[in-house]
Amino acid sequence: MTRVGALWIGGLEPYMDENFLNAAMMALGQEGVVSIKVMTNKFTGEPAGYGFINFESDQRAILTMHRLGGKVIPNSNPPVRFKLNHNSTRLQPGEPDTSIWAGDLTPEVDDFALYQFFSQRYQTVRCAKVVLDESGFSKGYGFVRFGSESEQQHALANMTGEHGLGSKPIKVSMANQVSFLFDE
Repeated sequence: MTRVGALWIGGLEPYMDENFLNAAMMALGQEGVVSIKVMTNKFTGEPAGYGFINFESDQRAILTMHRLGGKVIPNSNPPVRFKLNHNSTRLQPGEPDTSIWAGDLTPEVDDFALYQFFSQRYQTVRCAKVVLDESGFSKGYGFVRFGSESEQQHALANMTGEHGLGSKPIKVSMANQVSFLFDE
């Protein structure tokens, strides 16, 4: 059961309890955490591999999702990457997918940089995701979802060749069925 300011966190190992996750968030300097709940199997009582991190606001949760998504969880051994999601990233039934593909991203561009670059220009940016390979390195492209089709169309018409995100100009085009990226 999610609420305002909640992030889903998945891919948790059995030793990753509330205290472990709280220490990881503190080690990363994440503020605004209200509570953390790791879910358990109702029949066995064993950890279910996912949970929820509750923040003081949706804005704090969304920024944290973009800032930490794909990064290694401190003190995880072997290293485990943050798998985070927010309910604003999910498409509602019948809602059009207003995502764009962004390419020619240089290796230093992560989810947070992509999100900031577009959200500084467009007010309805919901989420941004850089696609990573199995080793956690950028594949050089990602996706940005808008809350407005007119902003999506404006970005498609105007953002190719823009500088300021990484070390080379970006390319954009229509995205094809990217909900699997945002709806983990």
